[in-house]
Amino acid sequence: MASVHEQSRAVAAMPGPRGLPLLGSIHEIDLKAFHQILEDWAEQYGKLYRFHMGPRAIVVTSDAETIKRMFRERPDLFRRTRRLANAVSELRFNGLFSAEGEDWRRQRKMVAMALNTAHLKPFFPKLRVTTERLLARWDRAAAEGSVVDLCRDLMRFTVDVTTQLAFGIDVNTIETDGPVIQQKLDKVFPILNSRVNAPFPYWRYLRLPKDRDLDRALVDIEAKVNEMIADVRRRMAADPSLYQAPTNFLEAIIAAKETEGVEFSDADIFGNVCTLLLAGEDTTANTIAWAVNYFIEYPQHFARARAEVDALLGAARLPQEIEQTAALPFIEAFYNETMRLKPVAPLNAMEPLEDIELDGYRIPKGTIIMMLTRRIAMDDARFGHAAEFDPDRWLKSEAERGCPHDTTAFVPFGSGPRFCPGRNLALLEIRTVLATLCRNFDVSLADSGRAVEELLAFTMMPKNLQVRLKKRPS
Repeated sequence: MASVHEQSRAVAAMPGPRGLPLLGSIHEIDLKAFHQILEDWAEQYGKLYRFHMGPRAIVVTSDAETIKRMFRERPDLFRRTRRLANAVSELRFNGLFSAEGEDWRRQRKMVAMALNTAHLKPFFPKLRVTTERLLARWDRAAAEGSVVDLCRDLMRFTVDVTTQLAFGIDVNTIETDGPVIQQKLDKVFPILNSRVNAPFPYWRYLRLPKDRDLDRALVDIEAKVNEMIADVRRRMAADPSLYQAPTNFLEAIIAAKETEGVEFSDADIFGNVCTLLLAGEDTTANTIAWAVNYFIEYPQHFARARAEVDALLGAARLPQEIEQTAALPFIEAFYNETMRLKPVAPLNAMEPLEDIELDGYRIPKGTIIMMLTRRIAMDDARFGHAAEFDPDRWLKSEAERGCPHDTTAFVPFGSGPRFCPGRNLALLEIRTVLATLCRNFDVSLADSGRAVEELLAFTMMPKNLQVRLKKRPS
C-alpha cells in the first residue's frame, strides 16, 4: 500500500453522492439492499468514491488490486471495523471472526487445527446420515406436493452438520419442527447487519421490540451452547483418550487448552463455537439455495449436472464416500459460478491501522473502507462476458475461451492470511447436497410469478425461493 504523500487529496474531495447536511445519504439507504445501492453508486462514481452515514464518511472501493492488497495486508495494516467488533462483542460472540492482531493469531492456530481437512474424512459418515434425513424430508414434501422453504430446510441441514462437527452432538433439527437453536440463530445476523451500519447505537439507550427479541434469543443460545460444552467436558472426563485423539472441534480446543496449556479461555471457546454455528449456518445454506435457483433458471445445466451425478453414483441416492464428492467437476464449476454472481458476502468492510493513500487520496486511520467483492468478479476485464452465468468458464482455459478468467478476483471465502478456515467443510456440504438433489428430484419455483430477489441480512440470501420437488422415476 502506498505511503501517504503530502500532495494527496482528502476523502472529502472524492466523488460520491452529495447527501444531506448532518444526515448524509441515510435517506437513500435500505440496509436490506445495501450492497446493490453501493454497486449502483460505483457505476456512477467509479471504483473509488465516498458517501456519508450521518456525519461519518465511508470510502468504497471496487478496484481489484486494492481489494486483494487489503486482504493480503491483514492483520498488520488492516482490521475488521471496530463497529463490527463492538457489535459482535455486545452479543458475546467474540471468536476468530472478530479477533484482531495477536489475539487473532492465537485463536487462528487452534481453530484451523480443529477444522483441518484431515478431520473431514472420518466425519463424512455423520454428514451422510444428516443428508439422508434431508433426503427423507424432501421425499415427504415431494409425495405430498407441499411447498418447500428451501433456505429454511438448508439452514436446518447446515446447523445439524455444524453442531455434529463442533460438538459431536446430534441435534437433528431436520426431523424436529419444535423450537430449535436454528430459530434462535436466525435472529442474530439481521440485527447484526442493522447495528453495524446504524448511524447511532440507539440500542444502548432504548431497546426496541426487535432488540428485546434478540436478547431473549441470546439467552437461549447461550444456555444451549453452554449445555453442549458441559456435555462435551463430561464425555471427555469419562473417556480421557479423547484428550489425545479428539473427534470434533470442541474436543480439540478443550484438549489443547487442558493438556498443552494453550491460551484459550472459556469465553474464547464460547465465542468460537457460536461463530462456527453462525458462519456454518447462513453462508453454506444460502450458497446452496442460490445454486438451486440457478438450476431452475438454467435447466440445461441442471440436466448436465444430473448426468454427471448419475454416472458417478449408480444406484445410490446420495454420495456414499467422501471421495465421490471430489469427482464432480461440472458441479464444482456450477457452484463456483454461483458464488461468483451470488456471493453470500458481496461486500466486506475494513479500516486501516494507520494513515494510507489510495489512488491519490489520503485515507485517515480508522476510516471505514467498504470493498465491493462481488463487483470485482463481475468486471469484464477479469472474467470474460462477466454478467453471463457460464459454468464452462471454470472448465476451460483462457486460451480455449479466448477471454479473461482471473480467479484472483474471485474471493467468496476471502483471501490472504484470514482466508476462511471453514471453506473445505462448506464445499463438502455444497457438493453433497447438490448431488443428492440432482440424483433424486426435479425442482421448480412454487410461484413462478414471484421473482427471486437478493436480501442482505449480513449475508446475502435469496428471497421468495419457495420450491416444489418432484421425485424422479426409479
